[in-house]
Amino acid sequence: MPQCSDLFGRKGLNALSKLRLAEPDAILLGEELDLLKLIDSQIKAQEGRIVAFNANEQATQYLQSLPGMGKILAAVAAAEIDAIERFDGAAKLCAYAGLVPTTYGSGGKVHQGHLLKSRNKWLQWAFIEAAWVAVGCSSYFGGIYRYHRARGKKANIAITIVARRMCRIAFTLLKERRNFQEQHKTFPGRSAVRLTAAA
Repeated sequence: MPQCSDLFGRKGLNALSKLRLAEPDAILLGEELDLLKLIDSQIKAQEGRIVAFNANEQATQYLQSLPGMGKILAAVAAAEIDAIERFDGAAKLCAYAGLVPTTYGSGGKVHQGHLLKSRNKWLQWAFIEAAWVAVGCSSYFGGIYRYHRARGKKANIAITIVARRMCRIAFTLLKERRNFQEQHKTFPGRSAVRLTAAA
């Protein structure tokens, strides 16, 4: 069995299919691989239906303009946000998505703890997943991530900061009904990217 980072990725599954095992292990492995193929085909079919259903949804289109927000993640985020009018501001949306830490004060000092437990887990998942993609394909979001990593933040904390920034931008896009357009400028600085209506 060759070394591979993901046993159920393309390389891993190819290696599993070529394994020669004694019975009944060979039969059981074959059945499991067939089941994985069936589940994978059903997932792809469901994703296709989600994309088709949301093809004309404006909220999904606005969110999809964000780097890292593919068709599925944008559809999930739009569905979980529902109506942007439900939120008084970007901070409320970030809190709903579970992208802000708990805060508590003691002795005149304010401390930050773990992320809020009362959150929409699907919305949090969508923004976190999108953030991981965005840091690799967007100079702006990648710059934010590298900036906080250089400050000593752990990878998960830095990516949460990116996801929170994406969530705040998403609020603006949905509120103002426009797409995201990245203008490549240097980071740091909150003005490094401007939200403009796409042509």
